[in-house]
Amino acid sequence: MPAEITLREWTVDDADWYVRQIADPDIRRFTTEPPTLTAEQFHEALDRLNGTDDELGFVAVDPVSGQRLANFAALRNGGTAVVSYWVTAEARGRGVATEGLRELCARALEHWPITELRLYTHADNLGSQRVAEKAGFRPLEDMPTVREVYGVKWPVRWFERPR
Repeated sequence: MPAEITLREWTVDDADWYVRQIADPDIRRFTTEPPTLTAEQFHEALDRLNGTDDELGFVAVDPVSGQRLANFAALRNGGTAVVSYWVTAEARGRGVATEGLRELCARALEHWPITELRLYTHADNLGSQRVAEKAGFRPLEDMPTVREVYGVKWPVRWFERPR
């Protein structure tokens, strides 16, 4: 049974919560968020998000309690959108990532004239790779296997989901 979540747009009131979540060791290890992220930087990122048509960003919340559960984002480059996500420690293992990723993909396809969706995960993040596959993504073998993230070489696996 899919997790019950609602994706809503980010607001300035989410800044402190977002910054606190970045301190989680798994989020820090497996996402490209800067480890020193501040609320001010969140506000700047929110301004950029609201000022472009090439990015989408949502917070997943429990529809009953309003509890924040996860972050979902998409960045468009031509006919391709690269999606990303992280889930709070409390929400892991409940289907939040899979359901949110499916919803994010649906919104990206609705919003943009794109032909494919892609995502990459840290090569050691097997849970995220399972989420990608459950959401309809398949491994891409002909992509770079290393990305540089804040000066650190990151081993990655790429996935794609056709339109």
